[in-house]
Amino acid sequence: MKKTILLSAVFMFLFSCGKNEKVKNDAEIQYQELLSETQAHLGQNKKPLRKLIFKNLDEIEDSKEMNLDLLLKVASNLKIKYSDIKIAESSSINYDDQTTFFVLTTVSHDKKAFRSSDDEELGNYFQRKYLFVNRENGSIIAEEFDENLGYYDNEAIQFSKSHILKDLVFLNETTPAIAFYTEANASSRIVLYSEQKFTLVTLVENEIKKVLYEYPIRLTNGDSNGSGTFQIETLETGMSFSNDKTNGYFDLIITKNFSYEEAVENDLENGIKEKSDLKIKKELEKIKYNGREYAFHRDDRLRFLE
Repeated sequence: MKKTILLSAVFMFLFSCGKNEKVKNDAEIQYQELLSETQAHLGQNKKPLRKLIFKNLDEIEDSKEMNLDLLLKVASNLKIKYSDIKIAESSSINYDDQTTFFVLTTVSHDKKAFRSSDDEELGNYFQRKYLFVNRENGSIIAEEFDENLGYYDNEAIQFSKSHILKDLVFLNETTPAIAFYTEANASSRIVLYSEQKFTLVTLVENEIKKVLYEYPIRLTNGDSNGSGTFQIETLETGMSFSNDKTNGYFDLIITKNFSYEEAVENDLENGIKEKSDLKIKKELEKIKYNGREYAFHRDDRLRFLE
């Protein structure tokens, strides 16, 4: 406190000395820097919040946390068999000192389905569940199934493990959130489709709150002849928080990079020459929190493909 008072006196002296505007500004800047240092020493200044969530998808680091002993307790509290949990397709992260978050993939034995065309059984049905649990005993604090991520073994569209980002993000100065993404893709060599969907969840009064749900951070569309000829359009994004807030949470800034690639292999019999073409387009989007969620309009327009 004495340091802060002393710095204030220095600043007021410089300000009243009749110096020119530049000196005033330099003194004010120096004062603010010194005051910030002093407050840090006094414990009044916290580490600056990290605003960048990810610059590009290649730089995303996944959480490596998976407490199998705790998961065994969770399975018991959920009254499911531990063997029904697909460990390789489940993820977790510590939310705070008392709480862990899981995204579990479990098999459901009571859901059977068949293809309508040939009565072929689609196989096991896998469910995706979000859980906040007590880190000590695995007791369930909050749980929720995500029906959008349920799938059968032999369906045309498959879902990957939900990858939790290594670090928590902060929606404002005090509210942590968990970030994760899940990929959906078509099991086809001809139809080129895949999508990575990004979600932010937090815990509010012992309830799971999805503040951003399934925002497309990577989207691929196109077709191929199964060998060397294809055309494909890809959207890849970056995501960060703005300094601006709406309804208490930082605004989201999304950078969009669209790319189009077309490749044609040589076909001497039909007089077709090898060809390769690449086009790129960049866009920017800002998403604001409306008091319930970061509401966005899903844009499925292709920028290059018709």
